[in-house]
Amino acid sequence: MRKLSLQFVRRAIVTNWPIKVTALVLSTVLWASFAAEEPTTQLVPVHVDIVPPAGRSITSTVPPVQALYAGSARELIKLYTSPPIVRKEIPDTLTGTTYPVELTPEDLTIGHGVDAKAQDVQPRSFVVTLEDLAKRTVPVISRVAISPDSGFAILGGVAVVPGSVTVRGSDAAIRAIRNVPTVPMQLNGVTEPVHREVELDTTHLGGARVSPATVAVTADVVAMSERVLMGIPVAVQSDRGGNWVTDPPAVMVAVRGPSARIARLTRDSLTVLATPTGTGSPEVVHLTVMQPPGLSAAATPDTVVVQRRGRG
Repeated sequence: MRKLSLQFVRRAIVTNWPIKVTALVLSTVLWASFAAEEPTTQLVPVHVDIVPPAGRSITSTVPPVQALYAGSARELIKLYTSPPIVRKEIPDTLTGTTYPVELTPEDLTIGHGVDAKAQDVQPRSFVVTLEDLAKRTVPVISRVAISPDSGFAILGGVAVVPGSVTVRGSDAAIRAIRNVPTVPMQLNGVTEPVHREVELDTTHLGGARVSPATVAVTADVVAMSERVLMGIPVAVQSDRGGNWVTDPPAVMVAVRGPSARIARLTRDSLTVLATPTGTGSPEVVHLTVMQPPGLSAAATPDTVVVQRRGRG
């Protein structure tokens, strides 16, 4: 009886075995297919990209980050071959050495064609440590060229405010920085005072930061005019006594400067001096015009004959 039972079982197995194997395979595939579409959740590794400010580097290790995703098993498998990515940029305004990184599911990005939703990220926060900043103060060099229009001039030159700035960065980055120039700028045909906010040129700073990032470039541009004053007496300046006379006794003086000041000028505003070097014999002496600051003046003629008449 037992023998008949074993034969029956053996016959049941081997009879039409190709059909039975095919049915088994198909059922297994169907089961796997349905299982792959069943919704589930899974923790998957996350690729973390922390971008430090230019010229600085991160000195600490970024901890492993995982994200909890919900979706079908088929979709979640894709996240292992193409992990989610989170990218955080550390602002270049950071002057300290530590920066707290906060993570949320919204920070995660996944590849196109992956149908899965991020539900959580672990850890939610961690701290990165950056290379310490060195700093130094360097002068600002103006590269702003100002060309006044005809009849105008710059009084007192071009000024930069502030005249120096602070550069921060790695010690290697700032060691070679001697100054920080402004960006080049050309102003032509200027007829009024200049006050421009100008950016600093940071292309040569090797990743170092500069503060402030802009400076004010100023220049006093004014209208210029010339005026000729006639009959300005020549005064003799000598440590020798006596009565000194000049030939001619008076000269004319051409004065140039800002129009507003030239208009207010009088003959008393100028002094023409002759300083003899001899003992009183007739001597040709060059004249010196003493004019108010900010004006230029020249006498015509520019020499006189000076001699002493008697003793005082």
